[in-house]
Amino acid sequence: MKNKQLILSVVLLLGIGLTGLQAQTMYIMENGGEQTSYTLNDIRKLTFEDASVTISKTVGLSTTYEVANLRYFSFDNYTGVLETEQTAFELKSFPNPVNDILNIDLSGAKNSNSTISIFSLEGKLLQTKQITEAEIISFDVSSLPAGMYICRYSNETEVKTVKIIKQ
Repeated sequence: MKNKQLILSVVLLLGIGLTGLQAQTMYIMENGGEQTSYTLNDIRKLTFEDASVTISKTVGLSTTYEVANLRYFSFDNYTGVLETEQTAFELKSFPNPVNDILNIDLSGAKNSNSTISIFSLEGKLLQTKQITEAEIISFDVSSLPAGMYICRYSNETEVKTVKIIKQ
């Protein structure tokens, strides 16, 4: 009887475990737009060295990709067209070091649903402002003790940070 229970338990565990298994695939998209997919069962080894990745397949073939020429390397299949936006936006703060009022230049930023936040180096949120349409915003940092802080701009698609020094 115990053998039957043990066999039944093993069969159930294997059955449940195997239902969760799925063939996973690795996708590589080169900057030129060519996507290559590899089934994980067909990959013997991945080697990362000298700014390149080499994929050695179980059938003996190897392919090397230069990391600088890759658009993405993922286990998710991105269907459709990936749109990458190159923005010249750079988060600038002045004066830095600051005494009382910190100005943040958001020229070129997409300000819809965006926030500017000041964090301590420990990651504690100290101040935050919602931004709608502003080129330059001001923070009163006079109540902060002297030290170094992180100013973070974030919107729906990007996050930018800059270190600030409070005197």
